[in-house]
Amino acid sequence: GKETILAGPNTCLGFLEEARSTSLREFRDPIHGFITLESREENSIVDSKVFQRLRRIRQLAMASLVYPGALHTRFEHTLGVAHLAGKLGAKLLGSHEDRRLVRLASLLHDIGHGPFSHVSETVLKRFHDRSKVKLEKGQQIHEHLTVSLIKHNDDIDRLLSDTEREYISGLLSGQWGSKILKDIVSGPLDADKLDYLLRDSYYCGVKYGIYDLDRLLATFKTIDSANDYAIAISEDGIHSLEQFFLAKFYMTTQVYRHRIRLITDQMITRALTLGIQEDNLEILKRLYAYDASKEHADEWVRWDDERLVHEICRPEAKNGLAKRIFTDLRERRLHKRIFHINLKDIRNPGVRVVLARDGQFASFRDRLEQDVASYLSEDHRMIIALSYRVQSIREDDEPSIGDCIVIKPDGRPLFRTESTLYRSIDAAQKDEYLEVFAPVTFKDEADQRKRLQTYNGAISEMVDNLLNPPSLP
Repeated sequence: GKETILAGPNTCLGFLEEARSTSLREFRDPIHGFITLESREENSIVDSKVFQRLRRIRQLAMASLVYPGALHTRFEHTLGVAHLAGKLGAKLLGSHEDRRLVRLASLLHDIGHGPFSHVSETVLKRFHDRSKVKLEKGQQIHEHLTVSLIKHNDDIDRLLSDTEREYISGLLSGQWGSKILKDIVSGPLDADKLDYLLRDSYYCGVKYGIYDLDRLLATFKTIDSANDYAIAISEDGIHSLEQFFLAKFYMTTQVYRHRIRLITDQMITRALTLGIQEDNLEILKRLYAYDASKEHADEWVRWDDERLVHEICRPEAKNGLAKRIFTDLRERRLHKRIFHINLKDIRNPGVRVVLARDGQFASFRDRLEQDVASYLSEDHRMIIALSYRVQSIREDDEPSIGDCIVIKPDGRPLFRTESTLYRSIDAAQKDEYLEVFAPVTFKDEADQRKRLQTYNGAISEMVDNLLNPPSLP
């Protein structure tokens, strides 16, 4: 029999163990309707502790502080990814075994995410054990950690054979597997992107990420590419793919890079970093010193958004910098953006050129934060300077949708040459920005306008002088 249950950010499920092991289930999902688990293996994975932990990891970290509905978690997103991987598999894969494995890989693809999802990656990259963890070119550290969990987690070890775990790990890391299987799991039109654009748009209450999923899926085809099969689209799918392409761009610019979202992400990253470096918190030092060991895997799955904030902010915990910032986040006392400039508008041409070079900003960030802190009479560790790049929609398209093959009667051209929209975009266009966030407050809008104008003039001068030796106190 089947059990029908709700899949949402606030769902709480409890089942008898007998029902867990013998019943297949349907989840009523706001994005895809009914999502069905197709085997006892899938049932058991979803019921495992390592998977249930995803209920307590928000998909978009603390984006709910600007989009109140964005409380959805990695749990329902992962169910959606497995559902779409199943649909893609049914359409594109001939082997039942391939379809089974690609669904299992999709269920496991996000189990390596840590507290606050992608925000954790910045801290992991900084503090992981580089002597023991070697990232492949283009590999994200949470993907490496996912593979480590599949290899070491006791729940997964009991549910899947060694051969299955090795195959799924290789597929998720891109080390082996046919091209079409890789495309379904991690490609320009993979099940992950197909789900998160619609899901994030729905829960954020915006329309930017909406595209015609059913029509796009209907145009998917398989094509023999270099003696391997890959995902292609039929000629009448070009406009559907353009819609998907624009949805990805607008969600990136309007939601994922929203000003408040940037502030909350940077506050989380700074709090975790200070908790390790300044507060010397053992829980954070252990958690982010990733070394691909079973001991770390066992520790990692004990932590989620809720537990981490609770442990740092509990009354008896050390009154350190991490506690101060996380308390501000919990009570929505957010840093304010007090400075924002396009690098091309920096007055000093020397500074403009240096900061535009890849990797150069980091060497000047501490100096700028110190200068701003002195000006505001604030702790320099509470000042956050950020530099980021907004590239052309085409250059930000990775893995590239432009490389999708279009099946036409007279050939097999790429989407980038067939789409008038894609061709019309200036691939060389990019803007780079410098921003400064600080824990300031304003009396009212008039006070805010006046002080921001003052801050802008003062910090612009600091930026112009970044190449000069610091003045003596």
